[in-house]
Amino acid sequence: MSLRLLLVRSIAFILLATLTLGAVLVYWHALQKVRADMRGAMMVGLRIVDNAVDDAEEVALPRRRLELLVADFNGDRNLRAVLFNPDNSLALYSYLQPPERPAPEFLLNLLSGPPLVEAVQLPPAFKNLGILMLESDARNEVADVWSEAALPLSILAVFFSLIVIVLYFTLGRALKPLEDLTFAFARIGNGDYRTRVAPFFPRELTRLSSGFNEMAIRLSEMERRNHRLHEQLETVQEEERIELARNLHDDVSPLLFSVDVDAMTIKELAQTRDVDALVERANAIRSAVVDMKRNVKALLGQLRPSGLHALSLANAIENLISYWKSRRPEIVFSCECPDKSWGSRIDSALYSIIRESLSNAVKHTKPSRIEVLIEETYHDVLVARVLDDGGGLGPGVATGGFGLIGMKERAALLGGTLVVENRRDRPGVVVTARLPVPSEADSFPAMEGIAAQ
Repeated sequence: MSLRLLLVRSIAFILLATLTLGAVLVYWHALQKVRADMRGAMMVGLRIVDNAVDDAEEVALPRRRLELLVADFNGDRNLRAVLFNPDNSLALYSYLQPPERPAPEFLLNLLSGPPLVEAVQLPPAFKNLGILMLESDARNEVADVWSEAALPLSILAVFFSLIVIVLYFTLGRALKPLEDLTFAFARIGNGDYRTRVAPFFPRELTRLSSGFNEMAIRLSEMERRNHRLHEQLETVQEEERIELARNLHDDVSPLLFSVDVDAMTIKELAQTRDVDALVERANAIRSAVVDMKRNVKALLGQLRPSGLHALSLANAIENLISYWKSRRPEIVFSCECPDKSWGSRIDSALYSIIRESLSNAVKHTKPSRIEVLIEETYHDVLVARVLDDGGGLGPGVATGGFGLIGMKERAALLGGTLVVENRRDRPGVVVTARLPVPSEADSFPAMEGIAAQ
């Protein structure tokens, strides 16, 4: 049941209860009035009989006088006179005046009650002529009550009906904002966050409409943020695929090429039967396969960087340095890295940049010492440096290889820069990455939006 019908039903119930209480009071008053009228009519009838027979000694025809007395009650509204013969047989009775507008039978039964009956004490001159009795009849009085009550009851019925009708339409108009709000909530539930409701005129509902519109605006903003985050996620996934392709090209493709070359050489050497050369090429293939396994393992670590997340960036870099120490024990490594995280994207980018820088330094510059430094400046800039004391970048050394391009791309994706140059204080190369440190609001826009809601 709608709220409008519920309110109308409640008010109608109150009106009916009020009408019922009024009807009970009217019934009680009418019952007392009918009974009082019947007693009054009986008293008047008895007085009329007394006046008619008080000169019984002068009456020449007593029987005729009784008949005329009964006839005098013809047309009376409330009393009927009945004359019985001495043997109790009915001799004569008067007839009542019929009501102009008879009352319903049920009302007559409710109001009339048992009739009043009085046996008239006649003078001795009339006693042998029969018995005269007066009997009350409330039909006319009840009809009068009915006539008097019919109009007010009709007016009350029309009045209550009008009240219910007016309430129905008034409540419908007053509750129209709630119906609009219900439909608006249904549209919001279906995902239409552009839904708005007009300002409600009742003061009590003004805050409700403004609050709903504000909620819809925030939901719409959250939807836009979710779309933006989804696009960012797709972009990140695309970048990860590009990075994976870049790493495969940089790390695995050259080894596969060398294996192919060595296999072709083995095929040629098989004709010369040079066993030593064949063994050398086989060992070269085996070495390339070992390197490929190591690189593939590193790529799997990128796809599932459990070590970086589990050990933190500082520990992951320490493990990386330990890897190179075990293979190049003549090189002295040092690391200064705060034991903290700047978010998975920055940590992953720093790890990749430092890993590529260490690999390039070990392979190309022949250093005796390599330093890794990471610090956060006061200007919310994260600076990572990898320094070596090797031969440095000569005039003919290219700095546009895929490894360096990949490092620059990683820095650029985070809004930073990467520079590879010779050291100024001594021979060697320094790789410097500068990355902006995002604020909490920039790092977690979705969480900020949810908290604001």
